[in-house]
This record gives sequence, C-alpha cells and structure tokens, in this order.
Amino acid sequence: MQKDCDALKARAITFEEETAFGGAVSVNWVSQGGGLTRRTDARALHLQLNKIGKNLAAQSSRPNLPWTFGVLQSEGVNAVSGPGGYVFVSEGLLSRLDNEAQLAGVLAHEIAHITGKHAMREYQAYLVDQCEDAVGAERSRPLKQAAQNQVEQLGRKVGGLGQLIPAGELRSLFNQLANRSNFNFDKLSKGAIQAITNGFVARITEKGFGEEDEYAADAEAVELMASAGYAPAEYVAFLAKLPDKGLSTEHPRKDKRQERLRKQLATWSERSPKDEFTTSVDLSQTKVVPLRDALQAGRTGTATRGN
Repeated sequence: MQKDCDALKARAITFEEETAFGGAVSVNWVSQGGGLTRRTDARALHLQLNKIGKNLAAQSSRPNLPWTFGVLQSEGVNAVSGPGGYVFVSEGLLSRLDNEAQLAGVLAHEIAHITGKHAMREYQAYLVDQCEDAVGAERSRPLKQAAQNQVEQLGRKVGGLGQLIPAGELRSLFNQLANRSNFNFDKLSKGAIQAITNGFVARITEKGFGEEDEYAADAEAVELMASAGYAPAEYVAFLAKLPDKGLSTEHPRKDKRQERLRKQLATWSERSPKDEFTTSVDLSQTKVVPLRDALQAGRTGTATRGN
C-alpha cells in the first residue's frame, strides 16, 4: 500500500472530485451550523447574498463554478466554504456587519480560498496522512490487529462519530485514489463519505488553513472587492470585529492580517492616488437587508439602531 500512498501525493484531483467532495463538505458545514437560517425573510436574504457573492465571484479566476451562497443559523461569528463554490456565513457574523462592503469582504475571502484550492490541498494531505497511518499500522502489527487499530484510529480522527471504514474498503479506497481513473467520490459507501468528510472538517476546524493561505485569501479578497465596486478598507475594518478566541491553531492574528492589508492598500494608493480604488458605483454604505438590526432585535427583544 506504500506505493498507493506515494501515488496519492502526486495525483491530480479532477473537477468532478472537487465538486463532489465540496458538496459533501458543505452538507457537513450546514449541519454543524444548525442548518440554514429559518428567518421569515430567508428567501430575500439568500437572494441578496447570492447577488453579492456571484458579483464578486464573477471577478475571480473561476467565474464559472456553480457558486452557491447561504446563511447558517448559528450565532457564532463564522464564515466557511467548501470546494467547488460553496460559501456560508453565520447569522452571528451578519449581526456584526456595518454595511454591504464588509459582507462583500467576508464573501470574497472565502471565494479566494476556493479559487486558490486551499481546501483541496488540505484534503489531499489528509488522505495521504490516512494512507501512511494505515501503512505504519500494518508494518508494526499483525494484519488483523493493524486493520482494527486503523479503523479505531480513523474513528477517533473524525471526532468519535463512529463512521468507520472497514479495513478492506479502506485499502480499496487508497488503491482507487492512487489509480485516479478508477476513483469516483460519489460512488463511495455512505460510511466512507461521512468518515472522510468528517475527518477533513475536523482537521480544518482544529488547525484551519496555514498563514500563507489566509494572507493570500485576504489579498485576493480586497482585489475582488475593488473590482466589484466596494471599498476594500471596509474589510480591514471588519477584521477588528472578529473574536480573538476560537480561531484555529494556525490562523494568523487579526492585527497581523490588518497590517498586511493596510500595506497592500497603501501601495495601491501610491500607484494611483487619485481614484483610491473606488468606482463610480460605490456600494460600501449600502444597508444590508435587514441583517444587522433585525438579527440583533431578535436576540434582545428590542430594536437596535444601525450604524
């Protein structure tokens, strides 16, 4: 099986696998986020979110992905994405927005993760790690015990949910992955899809993307914002509202992210000081329907005055 592990490291992931895996990851994110929002104006909210998101995605390097944007019911301050064009923001995050430009910045950041295929690199690394763990177990113990230990280890890595892949199916999975043409993510067993997806999401939740991926997504986000007619400085301002706690272990600090973005925007201004990278249609102060006020009023029972 070591040959399969080596082949895994070099394999090219197809578009079909990216979209199939992304769909499975997105189902997981929605489940973790308490489902999609149940607000009475959910339809109008999602229509607006998709207009904003698809306008930004149209400026990206992958405008033709089947982009889908949704609001999660969770009150945590969070935004997540799945390969293939899935982007979600939580009600808790929306309640902190001052204007549409800040929402655009958040969406653009997640769009940049997708176009940069940051999640797909983590997915590939996760599968390689799983394969090498299985090889190590087989070398150090009798085959039967090694298989059982690998199944138990996989169960722990997906958060103890018990979605376990039998040893024979696990070996077959790695062989299919190594032989590319034989692999179809959608045709895996339900247990295998859940185990892989849960394991990947647990990995991302714990460690997140690396610093360089986060910085790259920030840099691309402000580019997309400027192209779509939003003032990039609003995204920098929004980063200050993010909580200090709860970020994954490898996530860069928000002050460092702001510092890098300010330098990037300053460089832009030096190159073209007259227009300051805004357009004649500046949407930065457009109120978001009716996100911030309504969400806060729903929690406090009283109307909250907008900024």
